[in-house]
Amino acid sequence: MRIFPINKPLILITMGDPSGIGPEVIMKSMASPGIEGLAIFVLLADKESIERYSAVFKGKIVYYNAEKGIENIDLNEKALNVIDPTVTKTTFVPGKSTPEGARKSLDCIDFAISLAKKAEGSDKVAIVTGPVSKEAVSKVSPGFIGHTEYLQEAFGAKLVSMVLTGEKLNVIPVTRHIPLRDVPNKLTEDLIYRTIEQIIEYRKEISGKPDAKIGVAALNPHSGENGRIGREEGEIIKPAIERAKALYKNVEGPISADVIFYQALKGKFDIVISMYHDQCLAPFKMIDFDTGVNMTVGLGCVRTSPDHGTAFDIAGKGIASPESMIRAIKLAVRAIK
Repeated sequence: MRIFPINKPLILITMGDPSGIGPEVIMKSMASPGIEGLAIFVLLADKESIERYSAVFKGKIVYYNAEKGIENIDLNEKALNVIDPTVTKTTFVPGKSTPEGARKSLDCIDFAISLAKKAEGSDKVAIVTGPVSKEAVSKVSPGFIGHTEYLQEAFGAKLVSMVLTGEKLNVIPVTRHIPLRDVPNKLTEDLIYRTIEQIIEYRKEISGKPDAKIGVAALNPHSGENGRIGREEGEIIKPAIERAKALYKNVEGPISADVIFYQALKGKFDIVISMYHDQCLAPFKMIDFDTGVNMTVGLGCVRTSPDHGTAFDIAGKGIASPESMIRAIKLAVRAIK
């Protein structure tokens, strides 16, 4: 299989759960005028699930069966290349989550990872992941808690950051999918510093600005009020920020979480780093729910994803918005050009 396109980026797109809105929003995205010609697109997906929505795409679609071998597959630069990684006799019904669908979504992720690794060393390859059901996947793959952690382990990355980027806000949580009660014990000066350091490195890809202003949120209300209602700000967050300023001066904090996102919305900060998942995801989704994109940095391979779930309740109805997926694809292309 030809892995290295000569003139265009190679974008590997996983369909997500076949019974969710992933196949629909992907095909709608492929039909978008703003997507055509940006890259060579390879969709890892169940053939039947893609054919269900193929009418919205007026271009050429070339289907491949990976189980027959991929050695002789020559990607078509002027078509949507669809590779079905595993043969299954299951018909996936929109809106109905099944163990088979969860397994299929994981097979697609694994195949995209294997292709990306074969292209290792190329700066022209990115993965765009469609939404999966974490609950369903965890039942067929115990220990699965999300794309970010799964990809981190697959690529052997020491530290990755989950970046949520939208039209108005760009946010990063230092800790991600852990219980809230575990956050204070998980936070350390070194983890906070290394996260800030990583975001400094990727600031242009995240915000589009080489001189991006980075704000760091406090953990406790009112930034701990000098230790009266929490000592983390003085003991670990502020020291991490001071270390980061030696690398890059446009870092400020800790700033109380009840004001920092408003400040970012008004333009004071281009990027906000928060201490835990919902601290930044709640304001982000309130502002950028329909246009938000999830980007993982630190893998050694660009990965983006729409910031929405499988939406089983509307799957198959033809009403799912492709906006977040379109932005995820465009961001992946922009980040590797």
